[in-house]
Amino acid sequence: MLVALALSACSEGYSTREGVLILNHNMGPERALEALNTLGHQQPSDFHWHYRMLPGCVLEVHARKFWGARAPQQVGLLQAEAREVHAVDSGDFMVSLVSRTDPTMVAPVLDRMDEVDASQVMWLLRYLPRFCGATQETRR
Repeated sequence: MLVALALSACSEGYSTREGVLILNHNMGPERALEALNTLGHQQPSDFHWHYRMLPGCVLEVHARKFWGARAPQQVGLLQAEAREVHAVDSGDFMVSLVSRTDPTMVAPVLDRMDEVDASQVMWLLRYLPRFCGATQETRR
């Protein structure tokens, strides 16, 4: 019985979902973008989120609904900072990219997620810029 109590206490605060992404510093930009898209597709959001990298280290964010979509937003990853917001009333988290030069320019990246997913999105948004300007030889 003591072992059962100890094991249940160890899971406190950790996601009990299956399929939690495993992120690591050895994955390439394609795998990191794939992980971001996986997170964007599995959220209970009003939107279906999709991401792609454009030349110049620009992340394009698409938020689509069945009956419409927001205009895609393009954000230079080197000119933006990832920010996480926790809505106390709902318990949901939202992650946005905020311009370093104009803090009024905010691009939502993903909304209505739990703390684990928000942490993963934040990690990915901080990880992806390491590939900006890298040639194929320096990526290996």
